[in-house]
Amino acid sequence: MAEEPFDSDRPHDETWWERELHRNEKLMDKYMAVLGDNPDWDKWKNPEDLYNKVHFNIDPPPRDETESAAEKDEAEEVEVADEDDDDFLGETTEADETALDEDWEDPDEDVEVNEDYPTISKQAREFACNVFDLEKLPGNAELLYLSAGKVGANLAGGHGLGYDDEFICGNIVKCRWALSDCEFCREMLEQLHQQTGEAAYAQLAEDSRKLAEAVRDRIARLRKRVWW
Repeated sequence: MAEEPFDSDRPHDETWWERELHRNEKLMDKYMAVLGDNPDWDKWKNPEDLYNKVHFNIDPPPRDETESAAEKDEAEEVEVADEDDDDFLGETTEADETALDEDWEDPDEDVEVNEDYPTISKQAREFACNVFDLEKLPGNAELLYLSAGKVGANLAGGHGLGYDDEFICGNIVKCRWALSDCEFCREMLEQLHQQTGEAAYAQLAEDSRKLAEAVRDRIARLRKRVWW
């Protein structure tokens, strides 16, 4: 049976978004590896140099301390463009401003689908803060710190992508990643409680369970918006 052709007018699904988001994270890791902890921004002031280093391992060419003629010309072009922009803005009429106001849309207009975000993000932030307040953890349990912080970070990343058809599946993928980290935290906290008997671990395990349930509910609500 022939494979059904992809409909270019159809928004991307979760599989596509997960692949692209993973690829983007790997690319970000490459950039961070090149920049290091204390980036020398003067060295990378030309974006093409950074791109060539990350993608092709080509070191940036040596640059003179003085400003090149090309850079001066570019600066002059920017200055002229700014003056033109000022002239254009000065000619804006009241009718133009009214039209802009009518075209503007409130990004939070669709409250039914994103109204839970402030609550769940606060819940994730409080959970992470409580985990960070724990005493030094035994063995490799320090991974718990990283995962606890990633729950809220992924929820925020999904919220940032938005709720339109074009991006909602990316939002869902980010929520799924948040859920995965939340479940990892719960399992590790339960193990720590069994090993140590500390009540703090048991309480945090219960908090992570409640947070995971809230994330599941959010994913279910978002998926109701996916019609394709």
